[in-house]
Order: sequence, then C-alpha cells, then structure tokens
Amino acid sequence: MKRLVIPVGLCLATAASAEQRDAPDFSGSYLCKSMASGGVAPGKDNVWRAVTFNVADHAYVVKVTDTRKTVTLSYEDVKARVYTVGVKEFGTQTDPRNCYGRGRGLEGAEVASADGEMNCVYIGTEYMFDFKRMRFQTMFRGGYMDRDTDNRDTPYVSIGICEKID
Repeated sequence: MKRLVIPVGLCLATAASAEQRDAPDFSGSYLCKSMASGGVAPGKDNVWRAVTFNVADHAYVVKVTDTRKTVTLSYEDVKARVYTVGVKEFGTQTDPRNCYGRGRGLEGAEVASADGEMNCVYIGTEYMFDFKRMRFQTMFRGGYMDRDTDNRDTPYVSIGICEKID
C-alpha cells in the first residue's frame, strides 16, 4: 500500500508544479521620463558623428491595456498576459500609437508579458519597458542606413525611468 501512496503523491506534486499560473497584471498608465540619450547625427560637413541629446524635457505617456487574453511562453511556467501598449510623447495632442510585439500567438498590435517586461516596435522605434523595475529603453534606427542619402533622421538610444500615474 505504501508503494502506491508515494507515486500518487509524486504525481500530484508534479501536476501542481506543472500547472501554469496567470502573470501579474501591469495594466495602467505610466509616465516614462528620459534620463540619457545618445546617437549619431550629420554635422555641418555632412559627416555623421557621435551626439549626446538633451532629454531634460522628454517623456512618454504609456498606456498598457489588458486584452483579457493569455499566451504560453516557451521559457516560462506562467501564462503571459496579452496587452496593447500605446505610446505617445508627453505634452502632445496626438493619440497614443499602439506598438507591435513579437511572438507566437500575438496578433497585430499585441504585446505579451509574464513579468512586466514588454518589448514592441512602431515604425523604426523599438520600445523596451520593464514595469516591475520601472525602467525603459528606446532605440531608433534613424536615417543613416536609409537608401535616400538625404535622410537626416538621427539614430539613437535613450534610457529612463517610469512611474505609474493611475
């Protein structure tokens, strides 16, 4: 009889540990303020050089909305929540632009997260948010590699911190 109890107990423990749980909900609005930014830009002589950008008044408003969907990530034992992530520059009157996540099971402007980290792209800009640690990073490809040699968009990387505002 004891031989049957031990395997049954192990099966129950294994089933419980293999059961997926839902990820925490990071829905809400965030103010993400830039702290530092650098990249490259063409100078007066049209030679591209390293540049440090002034980000004293630069921030994003980020609206994270739970879609009530989940996806299973291959590297987690948690069902990742699926969100829409709208990003706009603070102080502008434009509507937030939903950025596009990457991953299996996502459609259109959806982003999956199991732990508060969200990565998405919108027209040449990659956004990386970590709403657990309240940090962000953006990267813009810019015009240096553009076929149009007159494109003066400046590639850059920015970092900063976020705070929840609702």
